[in-house]
Amino acid sequence: MAQAIPPFCPQCGKPTVAGQHFCANCGLVMSPKATATAASTLDNPDIPTQPIHYDMEGQPSHTQPAQLQPTMKPTSPQPFSAPPTTRRRGRIGLFLALLVLLLVIGLGSYIAIGVLGIHLGSANGGTQPPITTTQLNTTVSYAGVNLTIQNAQQADSFVNDPNSATDGMVRLTIQEQNPSAITVSWLYSDIARLILPNKNVVAPAFVKAKVGIVPAAMQTSFVDFAVPRSMKINQLAVRLGAANEAQMTIPLTAHTDVSRYAPKSVKLHGPMLYLGLNYTLTNATSQLSIAGLQASKGNVYIVITLQVDNTLSQLAIPGSPYDYMRLKTGTTTATAKDTTLPVSFDTGETGKTGTVSFLVPQNSNAFTLLLLPQSGANQASTDFQLP
Repeated sequence: MAQAIPPFCPQCGKPTVAGQHFCANCGLVMSPKATATAASTLDNPDIPTQPIHYDMEGQPSHTQPAQLQPTMKPTSPQPFSAPPTTRRRGRIGLFLALLVLLLVIGLGSYIAIGVLGIHLGSANGGTQPPITTTQLNTTVSYAGVNLTIQNAQQADSFVNDPNSATDGMVRLTIQEQNPSAITVSWLYSDIARLILPNKNVVAPAFVKAKVGIVPAAMQTSFVDFAVPRSMKINQLAVRLGAANEAQMTIPLTAHTDVSRYAPKSVKLHGPMLYLGLNYTLTNATSQLSIAGLQASKGNVYIVITLQVDNTLSQLAIPGSPYDYMRLKTGTTTATAKDTTLPVSFDTGETGKTGTVSFLVPQNSNAFTLLLLPQSGANQASTDFQLP
C-alpha cells in the first residue's frame, strides 16, 4: 500500500504540497522511501545527511565532494561600488581642452590669412591653361638698375600664382642687372602698374622677386596682373615708377621705342680755376635715375663729370662737393645729391676725375655750375647746355 507524502518536509520542516517531488527549501527528494529515510534521520541525529543540489538545467549535480561539508552561513552580497571616474573625467577634459585650442588656432590662422590677403591653392586645381608668350626685350633704367622686360605671357590663369584670377592673367618676366657699386632695393608692388586701353590702372596681383640686387648681379623676376583674357598684349602698357617718382610708360610691343627715357649726354670743355686747382667740366648727362635713386616726379638728375689737376706744391683740400658745388637752372639752385669726386688732391696729382649729381626740374636745358667761394678763394663757374 503506497505511502502518502507528509505535509511537511521531514528534513527541514517546510510545508509541502501533494505531488511535490522534492523540497524547494533543502532539496530532499520527496519519495516515500526518501521521506522515510529522512524521517528516520531526523529521529537519529547521529546519521549525517547531504542534501542534493541541482545545476542550472535541473539535473543533479555530482561535483560536490562526498564528505560532509560544514554548514556555511550564506554570504551576504558585497555592496556595489561604482568604478572610479576621476581619471576618465580628466582624460575627457584634456581632450576637450586640446580640441578648443585647435579650433582657436585654426580660426586665428584663417583670420590672419584673410587680413594679409593670402590666398591658398591654385585657381584651377593644378592644371595650367594654355599660355601665349610675346617676346619684348625692352630695357630701361630704374634707380640705376637696368630692367629688361623680356616677355609678356597671357593665360586664363597661372597655377603657380596663389592670387591668380580664372578669367585672365598677364605675366611680365623682367631681368634685372645692377651696374652700380651699391645694393639697390625696390618693390614691384609699389612701382609697377599695368595700363589698360581704357587708361584704367591695374596693380600687381602677385610678384615673385627678390627685394634687392647686389652690385654686378643679374636676376629674374615675374610680375602678374589680373587682366581679362579678351585684351591683347599689344593693347597694354606697363608703367614703372611710384606715384611720387619720375615714371616710365612702356608699351608691351616688340621693338618699342623707349629712347625718351634713356640718358642724354653731351661732351664739354669747361675750365675753372678754384683754390689753385684746375677744374674742367668734361661731360654732363640728363637721366631719370642714379644708383639706388629714381628721380622724384617732375625732376631729372643732371650728372656732371669733372677732372681736377693739382699743380700746387702742396696737398689741396677743397672739401666735399656737397658743401661748395651748386647747379643753377632758371630760378632753381640745386645742391649735390651724390658724388664720387675726392675731397682732397695730392701734390702734383693730375687727371683725377669724379662725378657730381644734381636733381633739377625736367625740361631744363641751360645750366651754370657754381663753385662757391671759401677760405678766401673766389667763386668759379661755367655754363653749359643739354640738347
